[in-house]
Amino acid sequence: MKDEWTIVRSCSWLHEAEFVKSLLESEGVDARIPDEYAVGVNPGYTNMLGGVRVLVRADQLARANEILESAAPPSAAAG
Repeated sequence: MKDEWTIVRSCSWLHEAEFVKSLLESEGVDARIPDEYAVGVNPGYTNMLGGVRVLVRADQLARANEILESAAPPSAAAG
């Protein structure tokens, strides 16, 4: 299971995916953007690929989701 990767987020823009990856890596979670170079060369590929995917190891998915949820801004309904 350690070699399995799963999507933790799909972003609209490469810079968003890079931010997510950076945030996860700063907390010790292995992350990668498999289509980073393709989207960097032609941002139009983003829609064709279903967004800019950020992958984490399957055994780190729960921790990655916790990190991303705690980093999200509070919703407008909350306050």
